[in-house]
Amino acid sequence: MSRPIPSADLINTGGVVFMVKGKQWIVIVSTVVLLAAVFLAVHSRDAGYRRFQMQVVGYFDSFIVFVGYAQHEEDFTRYADIVFDRIGELHQLFDIFNPYEGVNNLYYVNANAGINPVTVDRAIIDMLTAGVEAYHITNGAVNITMGSVLGIWHKYRQRGMGNSGNASVPSMRDLTDAARFTQLQDLIICREYSTVFLRTPGMSLDVGSIAKGYAAQLALQAVTEAGIQVALINMGGHIVAHGYPPGRDGWNVGIQNPDTDPDQPQTIDSLVFTNSTLSISGGYERFFAVDGGRFGHIIDPETLMPADMYVQVAVLHPCSWMADILSTALFILPPDEGMQLALRTGTEAFWINTNSEWITTPGWKGSR
Repeated sequence: MSRPIPSADLINTGGVVFMVKGKQWIVIVSTVVLLAAVFLAVHSRDAGYRRFQMQVVGYFDSFIVFVGYAQHEEDFTRYADIVFDRIGELHQLFDIFNPYEGVNNLYYVNANAGINPVTVDRAIIDMLTAGVEAYHITNGAVNITMGSVLGIWHKYRQRGMGNSGNASVPSMRDLTDAARFTQLQDLIICREYSTVFLRTPGMSLDVGSIAKGYAAQLALQAVTEAGIQVALINMGGHIVAHGYPPGRDGWNVGIQNPDTDPDQPQTIDSLVFTNSTLSISGGYERFFAVDGGRFGHIIDPETLMPADMYVQVAVLHPCSWMADILSTALFILPPDEGMQLALRTGTEAFWINTNSEWITTPGWKGSR
């Protein structure tokens, strides 16, 4: 996912290190001012309300920003604790790579494929249920049971990004063999007993297409229920916005330019929105190169190869997890099918193809 740069909402940052629950995290704070509680405050035009911001790196392998308006530093600190505690919990629950003591997470579900059903937290049940719905909404373009295939690509990508001399592409035979274990009907979700079972040995889940969106949605829900009225969460290019900053019509978010040439503008478009989600997918950050070809992280379930029709896709949708899965699906699908999906789901979107041509839905209201 690319990282949008919210113009006029988020400002340039510097960094400091601190400890969270025994693990080292980097908290990015404004170079303009550093308060004792490690956040910044900017006076708003509403009497008594100020804008605060806190940022961390680590959860969901992302740079995460929380911005909110509050009357007192203590209020914002409490809200920030709610957001990052909830995101931290969901990071562990949705993690497919690591086990955690006392946590039945997706790593544990995958490890028990073909062996036993696993009793899991309700958040996992709800997220996987949404993932099943995502498969049907996108006509299979998003499939959370693609873990066996995506796991192969992950290993090759990690090796290729770390040492280009060892970079290679997996064989189609290996990918095809792995694709035998990607049948959605073999994912058994029991809501009554809160269990998940992968019926086939060798099967595994990968929720990279929905996990951030679902986590952002739950984190925003938790902090709004706690009382904050104006807030934004940016999880590595997945932005959920709530309420209206004082004196403004919404949150002004600038979208990063996929052209990494330093002589090019930093942003290519901007959007003002609220009570909605902006999600961006791109193949220009998480990729590796082999023999002059670039291989990104978004895999087409039909070809089993990285999708390569677009450089960047951005979607705006009221539902956070829907925005997440749709940005992935629209990056995979051909233009006509992608446009039909966007219109059918009430999504506004833009695509930039590999020829640098723009395609937008009729209602996209960017500044470009």
